Amino acid sequence: MKIIDLITKDVTDENDIGRNMIVLRILYIIVFVAFLVDIILAGGDAVRMFPYKIFGLLAANVILFLLTYEMRSSMALILFITYLFTWTLSMIPCLGWSAGMQNYFIIVLMLCFFSTHGKLRYKFFLSAFVLVMRIVTISIFGGIKSVANVSPFNDKLLQITNITAVFVSIVFISYIYSRDTNLAEDKLMKYNDKLKKEANTDQLTGLYNRRRAEEYLQELKAKGFNDSISIAMGDIDFFKKVNDTYGHDAGDEVLKTVANTMKEIAGTYSFISRWGGEEFLLIFKGINGDDALIILEKLRRIMQNRVIDVNGQEIKITMTFGLTEYNIRKEPDGAIKEADEKLYLGKSKGRNQVVY
Repeated sequence: MKIIDLITKDVTDENDIGRNMIVLRILYIIVFVAFLVDIILAGGDAVRMFPYKIFGLLAANVILFLLTYEMRSSMALILFITYLFTWTLSMIPCLGWSAGMQNYFIIVLMLCFFSTHGKLRYKFFLSAFVLVMRIVTISIFGGIKSVANVSPFNDKLLQITNITAVFVSIVFISYIYSRDTNLAEDKLMKYNDKLKKEANTDQLTGLYNRRRAEEYLQELKAKGFNDSISIAMGDIDFFKKVNDTYGHDAGDEVLKTVANTMKEIAGTYSFISRWGGEEFLLIFKGINGDDALIILEKLRRIMQNRVIDVNGQEIKITMTFGLTEYNIRKEPDGAIKEADEKLYLGKSKGRNQVVY
């Protein structure tokens, strides 16, 4: 059985109880490995002097680990904390204060906040208890030397082993209990981005909507953009006839084709939005009217020659555009109105043209 399967066995829910069991099993494994390394570094003297204590604590670690598959999360947590206190206080006299066994109290402190349920004052009470235990431990064992004959080099390795075990335990506890929060925050951010996109996007064509286009112009004005800005209003000629002849579904396909063609030809140069119905607003940032006219003429010709296939029916359309330059010092509504007036001038003069 893989170690991951061993840790996650019988944990089917992504809830607090499931997380608690996973954390406790990981901690038992970390403590067990650290314990074995400590005994190896302490040497044969430690085993000969404290055989029952050492093997008893190792056996207790294994038994309590196995019991996590049979008991409730709250009881498993109490037993682990009890075991950790017992193991720490039992091994300090054997390995000495410098081995850093007292640092395992930090794990208990972490569990008080992440694994326990209840009011915050209850968690602070448990934390205060851990602090008292730490103070008592200092009072009783502070500075005590190892009973076993441990070399200075191995004593340093004992410190490294135990502080590493504590550090790894903290990382696991923090990761497992913060993972869902991070995932939830990430999901919320993506959902907010989705809502923002939906609020600013026309659902049918995927272009920006009228609201976003108006915001964009106000943003340019607020930033004091001083370079050229051109605004064009475009309209599909005789679009009502398309709907009446081929149906509204065909009309929707025409709108999507027009939108995609606009993005293809003018998307690099302009901010494109569906203004409403069959009308589209194009905002050319940093492009003067003459250059915008060239782009719109290219777009108009391509639309005129494009055949839109809808369920075997070939539909051809044309577009009329009204184009004007926008003075950033004035309100955007005036420029939009001017572009709209030029659009209708083009309609009255025969359609399928750009009026500038």
